Formats: sequence, C-alpha cells, structure tokens
Amino acid sequence: MADIHTKSFFGQKSGIIVKSPAKLVPYIFLTCINRKEDGTWEKPSKNEGKTVRLSIEEIICILEVLNRRSQNWRGYHVFKEEKTEIFVGWESEAREVLKFKIGNYKKKLKFPNTRFLVKLLEHILDEKIEFATSGTFETKERREKIVESEYSVFSEHIKAKDGLHVIETTEYDASKDRMEINARIKVDSEKALLIALDTGNEFWVPKSTIHNNYDANDKEIFQKLLVDKWIIDKNMIQIFDKE
Repeated sequence: MADIHTKSFFGQKSGIIVKSPAKLVPYIFLTCINRKEDGTWEKPSKNEGKTVRLSIEEIICILEVLNRRSQNWRGYHVFKEEKTEIFVGWESEAREVLKFKIGNYKKKLKFPNTRFLVKLLEHILDEKIEFATSGTFETKERREKIVESEYSVFSEHIKAKDGLHVIETTEYDASKDRMEINARIKVDSEKALLIALDTGNEFWVPKSTIHNNYDANDKEIFQKLLVDKWIIDKNMIQIFDKE
C-alpha cells in the first residue's frame, strides 16, 4: 500500500492537485493553480497557486458532496492573519459539474474525474482512519514529526437545500489570539452559543473558544465574552468598543 498519493486534474486554464503526504497524518493538501499568459503553469513549489490543508472531517464533507448526499460544502480556514474560503458544490441540480473554489481560484470537474476523485478520497480516508488515528509509539513519534501544528475543526451548521444538506465548517490553528466582545446569548446548544452583538450581528460561537464564565440561562442581558479572534475574522465582523 502506497504511503503518498498525488493526483492532478488539469483543464485548459486551471488545475487542481490532491496530495496526501503520508498515511500517518490526518490531513491532505488541496492545491489550485492557473495557466499563465505565457502558457506555463503556476508552480506550488514557488509559492504560486493556492494550497489549503484539509482535515479528515473535511475530507468526509467533500465526499458527502461527491456522493450527492450534500448540495455543497463551504469551509473557512483561519491561520494567523490569513483567511481562506473553500467551496465544493454542484453547479446545478443536475449534479453533473462539480465546482471547487479556494480563495480566488476556481476549478470545475466532470465525470469521469469526479468518480476518480471519489475513489481516491475514499481510499485516502480509509488509510488515514486506520493509520493516522492509531499506531505504536514509533508511528506516533513519526507522525508528530510530520505534523507541523495542531488544528481544530468546528462544524457550524447543516441546513436543508433542494433535498440535500449544505455543510459549513471552520478550521483554525491552535495558537489563537483572543478578543473581548459584548454579546447577548440567544440560543444555547450542546457545543455552541448563538450570540447577538450590540451592533445587531448574530453568529454561532463554539463553546470551546470562549475563555471566561458566562450565564447561558440569561437571554436578556449583554455579557462580556472572551472569544478566539478567528471566529470574529471568519464572520468579518467589525467590533466597535462602545463606552
């Protein structure tokens, strides 16, 4: 069984590359590149194109779309000051053309490439569940050398659309800046709070990203919440300090 997988899908103007650097790590890389005006392709090795790292959970989300159980998946990656939106979804209800969007890069795939991608991601997923989530001390030590930093994934919401689901997730790095906001708790779920700011904005906040005590039962008052800055960046909310 191979330890590394790489597959490129090229069109006339754009291409997408799927790479699993090792079966021991719980992620893959997805890269979009464009053809330059001189006819050559952008080179990821020269920091050209756009590359994102996808977790096991995000691989599952993409497979849900490819297997036509979800309409689309939209992910948000927040790493330091860089924010990247990722979209994978069907172009129409016919579900014949799959659209990828990574930042400003776009790529479309059709059959048989979509079927090839399903088989590849399913194989990689099975590998990573077997080898990246278990192993001996030696494999764990090797895995820790490969993994550069820890990431967390927050699945924000799933809602119905055209009989299928729309999935949205956010991936953020473990080293997080924090920000204090003034908010009113509207909904208290098992893993997240729906909050409303005094500016009128509303959004979900994972409980794991709140770093102070709060009263979830009081839905009337505004409370100070110390939250990870990525959730503010992700929602593109401008916070004003009202005195």
